[in-house]
Amino acid sequence: MKDYKTVFVEATEVKQKKGFLQSSIMGVNGDDLARNIQAVIREMTAEGYSLKSSETIQSTKVYMSSYPYSFTSGVILIFERNFAAQ
Repeated sequence: MKDYKTVFVEATEVKQKKGFLQSSIMGVNGDDLARNIQAVIREMTAEGYSLKSSETIQSTKVYMSSYPYSFTSGVILIFERNFAAQ
């Protein structure tokens, strides 16, 4: 028998670069995201789960009412735990 858990790790945004007309565009704080993912993996491993799959979640924002841009809003981690057959 197997048990699964799904965890969403949100990506925090920081001002990263200048966009059209010198306005700031938000970017993902990669270091913070990596630390948060690592913390979740350690926590789930301590509970007996192993990482089965991961998927980044892309979102879109509209900039200045007509310029869409995509960014990573987070990562979904899927964990699996095996139970011995009884």
